[in-house]
Amino acid sequence: MKIAVVFDSYSTGGGGFFISLNSALLLNKMKSEKLDFHFISIFEDTHKILEENNLKILKFSYNKVRLSRLHFRLSGFPIINLIFEKFKIKNYFFKFLKKNNFSLVIFLSPSFLINLCDEIDFIVNIFDINHKLDNFFPEYKSQNLFKDKELIFKKSVDRAFKILFDTCRSKKELTEYYNCRPSKIVIQPTIPILPKKYKDIKEKINIELIYEKLGLKKNDKFIFYPAHFWAHKNHKYIIDAIEILKFKKKIDLKVVFSGSAKENLDYIKNQVNKKKLSDNFYFFEFLTGEKVITLYKKTIALVMPTYVARSTLPLYEAFFFKVPVFYSKNVLDKELEEYVEVFDLNNAQNLADKLDNFINNKLIFEDKIQKAAEYFNTNCNDEKFINNFKNILSEFEYLKSRWNE
Repeated sequence: MKIAVVFDSYSTGGGGFFISLNSALLLNKMKSEKLDFHFISIFEDTHKILEENNLKILKFSYNKVRLSRLHFRLSGFPIINLIFEKFKIKNYFFKFLKKNNFSLVIFLSPSFLINLCDEIDFIVNIFDINHKLDNFFPEYKSQNLFKDKELIFKKSVDRAFKILFDTCRSKKELTEYYNCRPSKIVIQPTIPILPKKYKDIKEKINIELIYEKLGLKKNDKFIFYPAHFWAHKNHKYIIDAIEILKFKKKIDLKVVFSGSAKENLDYIKNQVNKKKLSDNFYFFEFLTGEKVITLYKKTIALVMPTYVARSTLPLYEAFFFKVPVFYSKNVLDKELEEYVEVFDLNNAQNLADKLDNFINNKLIFEDKIQKAAEYFNTNCNDEKFINNFKNILSEFEYLKSRWNE
């Protein structure tokens, strides 16, 4: 079976890129005489990365994506659609798939190209439906973004062979908000790639040297929050908690923010300066895997005041590195809450008090850390991912054998 695997992520895209990359590498492990995977690269900056990982690449340029998108938009006009049908004018992506005789398409992330798969079976990995659940945040208010995401998710629910999603709570929300048939959804926890990198380099990585080059002081106690600077990531909450710790409790705790400079970065930096907390905050944009590993090895805790995400890449990375986790209450999947300490998003004093207790050894994490590591080993492993896909592809192949194309 010849399978197209669409890699529609760019290298600075954050967690989505690394989730897609790890999924691609795991699918490549499954290649055999019966399963022939071809990885479709969209962005120029990902071609080299995929090739370096020995993946069989077919390029579908972003210009052709744009032309395919234009064809899709124009086909929405009845008269133009009649012309397309009369002269058999197909979009570039459809022609590309047909020319290469693909039996199935796997989308490693939600992609506009899903809209062009009317006559081709596909599987898609969905990260979240945040635009639907939390559309009051400014980053979700763009009409084009909302329409594009709705098109993708509705098409996926209507036409996908299977949809992969991260948790039971995510699955329930997809069935509720999009009326998706539960049997179509396969729960596949996110598998971070960073632990594999650490295992490969742990004998030669110089944690102390990297830490020194990052500019952090040797005796600093710091919490870590790796997240792009979007409003829904709620960096402001940490600033408010640190203000309480510093000026009311006289605790000098540092914070490392790491993430791309999205729309909320200037506001967050202004808040830090306004509250006279510049000495407490470190801002980093893109960090190499070695630097992120160093921060996990040195931090006292991961703190995630996000308003969204039933699970996240940093959460599982922290589970692996045995880092204590503080997380927004009522946001995570319930199964995951038992491995973290939750706090009230409406009250920064609540986090400040918990961090105070933690620093002073009144809040003990050993049991949570051990259980979290066990959860990671059981659920975020390659074997589970591969078995999920083996079952999906076996079911697909069996059903396709019911007729002759």
